[in-house]
Amino acid sequence: MPQSQKTWGFQFPGDSFNSDGTNRVSHVSNLTVKKAIPAILAAQTGTLTTRTDADTGVATLSTGHGIITADVVDVYFTAGVRYGMDATVSGDLVTIDGGAGDDLPTQDDPVTVVKQTPIEVNFDGDDAQIVGIFYRNPSDTGALASLDLQDTGDVSIAALDLVHEKANGADAGITDIANGDTNIYTGNRITQGQASHDSQEAATMYILVGLVAP
Repeated sequence: MPQSQKTWGFQFPGDSFNSDGTNRVSHVSNLTVKKAIPAILAAQTGTLTTRTDADTGVATLSTGHGIITADVVDVYFTAGVRYGMDATVSGDLVTIDGGAGDDLPTQDDPVTVVKQTPIEVNFDGDDAQIVGIFYRNPSDTGALASLDLQDTGDVSIAALDLVHEKANGADAGITDIANGDTNIYTGNRITQGQASHDSQEAATMYILVGLVAP
């Protein structure tokens, strides 16, 4: 029977995240998803030149940013990230609206606007015994990442802000449900994910789930 464990990191069948853990969790089956997150373009970093309210504004980027109208984007800034925003583009001006997460920063603050990367993932969080969500970016250990796990109706079930697997706070993505952690993945079945990061280096997102039923 597969086993996983949690302390600072995470041990999972086939994947290691430098854990010295002693809390072992048995599960009947396991799900492993690995998704490459492409490097962003330098032109995607600019300034929030208009701030209408907490979830509406205009980011001025550089020529060649690659964002187009109808893209769904995540916006990174010093104080956090707002994810799932609708983009409307006119040249280097990107109007951003909606989404969830942190409020947009003060006008004229730097921002990075990133198109989301879809992830194929499918599991029932009600059956989860342990979940590990990890962002691996050894070439940019200070990078930030975001993952929004959704149901078939694009409704968010669980959204996580992530850092490189060895950075302070990396273990925030580990939920040891069998040993008492609150299960944040319950509700409708998770059938898709949307991920991003603010790095000009390519990285990998890992979703590792131990389940009580296959």
